[in-house]
Amino acid sequence: MRIFGVCLLALLSLVLATAAGLYLYLSPDEPPPKIAAPSTVRTITTGEIIGFQGKNDAHTWWGLPYAQAPVGELRWRAPRPPVSWEGRREMLSYGEQCVQFPTVSGGEASLLGAEDCLFLNVWAPTIGPERIREGTDRLPVMFWIHGGGNSVGSGGTDANGIYDGSMLATDHNVIVVTLNYRMGPLGWFAHPALAATSSSPEDASGNFGTLDLIAALQWVQANAASFGGDPDNVTIFGESAGGTNVLSLMASPLAAGLFHKAIVQSGSFRPSPLSEAQDIGTTASGTARVSAREIGARLLVQSGQADNRTEAIAKQEEISSSVMSSWLRSVSVEELYSVVDGSFAGMITMPKVLADGYVIPVPADSGAFTDPASYNAVPLMIGSTRDEAKLFFAFDPRYVELTNGIPVGINDLEAYNRDTRYGSDVWRSLGVDSIAEQVSLSSPEGVYVYRFDADDWRDFGFIDLKELIGAGHALELPFVFGYFPKPSRVLFPDSTFEEVELLSNAIMSYWSNFAHTGKPGTGQHDEEPLWRPWRDDRGGGNLLLLDTEIDQGIRMERQLLEFNAIKEAWLTDDSFASLEDRCRSHAVVFFISGSSAAERQALGCQ
Repeated sequence: MRIFGVCLLALLSLVLATAAGLYLYLSPDEPPPKIAAPSTVRTITTGEIIGFQGKNDAHTWWGLPYAQAPVGELRWRAPRPPVSWEGRREMLSYGEQCVQFPTVSGGEASLLGAEDCLFLNVWAPTIGPERIREGTDRLPVMFWIHGGGNSVGSGGTDANGIYDGSMLATDHNVIVVTLNYRMGPLGWFAHPALAATSSSPEDASGNFGTLDLIAALQWVQANAASFGGDPDNVTIFGESAGGTNVLSLMASPLAAGLFHKAIVQSGSFRPSPLSEAQDIGTTASGTARVSAREIGARLLVQSGQADNRTEAIAKQEEISSSVMSSWLRSVSVEELYSVVDGSFAGMITMPKVLADGYVIPVPADSGAFTDPASYNAVPLMIGSTRDEAKLFFAFDPRYVELTNGIPVGINDLEAYNRDTRYGSDVWRSLGVDSIAEQVSLSSPEGVYVYRFDADDWRDFGFIDLKELIGAGHALELPFVFGYFPKPSRVLFPDSTFEEVELLSNAIMSYWSNFAHTGKPGTGQHDEEPLWRPWRDDRGGGNLLLLDTEIDQGIRMERQLLEFNAIKEAWLTDDSFASLEDRCRSHAVVFFISGSSAAERQALGCQ
């Protein structure tokens, strides 16, 4: 399976929600009353709006439509421009999140969200309508793309997220935009019948989630100035699947000129071939690949139009494209989602981000960013957490003792640390260092790489979170937004939280300075250690480590991880207690890079 598959395992907030104690970490504070504020009246391309004075006194507008509802005949089509309205429209609540499985129930409960979900949210410093910045005084726009495996999540803070842009906006003089985009089988679906009946290459691409992001960026270009934002200074940033989507926008010619800087947090870029997204077939493990035609076949069986999968596959070839596409658009979202699996935290394993040749023209990740003429070359910040893999291992009964789904002990700490180290290094080598190497060859001064190392968690006695999760996947998110809900402090020793806040301030300073200038430098207030570019006269490898002062603090190191070297180290590692131990390790360590049946067989593994 591709490295992107790990992103399907979910954002930290979604997985931690499976454990009642850890869920407190992301429980939102009680939101302030939302009262329309006259100082937030703005006129955008579709009409007049009014927002409210939100957290940190930021001017806030929630639930702005950036495209028409992709329902009925607009399902599985490129987003259409939003419709204008008369009068003043209040933007006081988040728009509906996009359709997704619940993250806690294993996908068995009712679906969340709706197809009518293409909304975005804006935070800005407090400035009245008569004092909106103009010309060279306009502020950078930071455009956030949420993670969640392109299956779950939203751009809001009260639904599977902690993405409150108020502190970034007010403390660091930027405009923050977050958004919802179509996900799962509604976001990436390349059925041949849909392509055959499409009137544009966008509609035929299958990359509807990616096209939503492009439409939202077009909205930013048209409307940023109304909020005091600079449409010529837009930074896209995202984490996990959101980081993957940032790289997808860099690769898409349709996004050219819509953004000017990019930040990738724990992402990767390995688009699925169109054949995988369309054709009937099997995965490396021998199970049916969840392609668009496989979903079509399952729906035909479910609806009683075919008795079995074989008959349904043949029937799809017999039905005309116009009839098949019309029928697919008539299927309810409940029926559509009933034939895909969301049993692990709502995640759906299916091809997403498709190398369709138009929206995403590159066929694979290898060398996708080596030629600046073939992608949207912009200054790039990219990085990962030190212990990416630990979050996912933390709920794996092969490594961890679970009671009612809550980790209460680690079975073999040495094996746990060994395999999470290899897994995290594989993630970084493919998702960070390889991409940094490619981009920096043509832009040596334009690539900055980090690793998030903070792991100041509480030891609960029955489980030490520093050992269990460490600096795990998505743990940098509250640091980036400066948003630590009050219940989260139970997870930090009382003596460390001040250090945590200081590190968060430094991270926001680096991120916002990059948005302002294209370089993180010494932070926006010139108070942080200098962040040097990835490449210098010795080649690539300059890495900023983000850690609290009670550990080793923020510092530069030199390190470059190569996948082949990691794999060789694993192959020659003699610490495995048995063949079973080695085979288990291989299955989880190389899950994100893909391993063939022949490779497993050569090791003596089933």
